Amino acid sequence: MPHFMQTIFEFLTRFRTWVFNLAFALLLFIPDILNAPEVIAVIPVGYQKYVIAAAFLVNIWLRPRPAVMKKDL
Repeated sequence: MPHFMQTIFEFLTRFRTWVFNLAFALLLFIPDILNAPEVIAVIPVGYQKYVIAAAFLVNIWLRPRPAVMKKDL
């Protein structure tokens, strides 16, 4: 694997919590920021609370610190 690909993979592995949290935050807050509530309307009303709950569960499952990789001491 080329070095830059390995670097990107390591970054995503170590900071996956930040990546997922940012994605969920954008999913939840961008419609309000853009004043476009129809964006969140893609998720049916009955499932919106489950998407928010999933965001919190993924946040709990992923560690709040950089992940340890096999090659670390």
